[in-house]
Amino acid sequence: MSISPCKYPKCADGHGDAVLTSLGMCEPCQRRFARLLFWLTMDWVNLSTNLPTPAKRAQERVTLGRREFGHPAEWASDTAAQIAAVLNETHDSLADCLGETPPPHPGVGERYRIRSAWHYLECRIDRLAATDFGGDVAVEMRDLHGQVRSRLGLTRPRQILPTPCPACELRTLFRSIDVHSDSIDCGNCGHTIREEHYPFYTRMVLDTILSAERAA
Repeated sequence: MSISPCKYPKCADGHGDAVLTSLGMCEPCQRRFARLLFWLTMDWVNLSTNLPTPAKRAQERVTLGRREFGHPAEWASDTAAQIAAVLNETHDSLADCLGETPPPHPGVGERYRIRSAWHYLECRIDRLAATDFGGDVAVEMRDLHGQVRSRLGLTRPRQILPTPCPACELRTLFRSIDVHSDSIDCGNCGHTIREEHYPFYTRMVLDTILSAERAA
């Protein structure tokens, strides 16, 4: 296989150059890509279930692309829809590239498309990284996640999550956001969701949301 610079945004070795790899993205950046997929999915969970409003900024109107919003909560629902569209399109592109079953079409509800995209992409990050479009997807996901962090992260440092803590079984899990990192912790017992448990936790969250929708 040919060797080329890692396509993950801002990949750098000890000299500031992108790492050379035959995998499309180097292994450390594949792990970064997996974390980015997780946090973007968690962004969707927060935006779609809590409908948070963005922080007000001086002389600024709430916009997303060219659209202006009459009510701040519209920003949350539209950004959630944008995340669902990005993940659904990525799922579709990778499935087409691999000759596998396509995802639910855009007319299907967001929650089903998000869950389907997560189940499909989470275990195929290495294959997504190796595609011609993997680098573009990483940039799009990074920019969208950065937009959400910028609008909510520093003004809403804790976001309550809709599932119980796996340690104490109380519904006291929250996502903490600061300038440097995200984390998921329990406000009751202090349990932290470790990175290696992100895939299982995400499946649990998405299944909980879908179950609640069906029950309603």
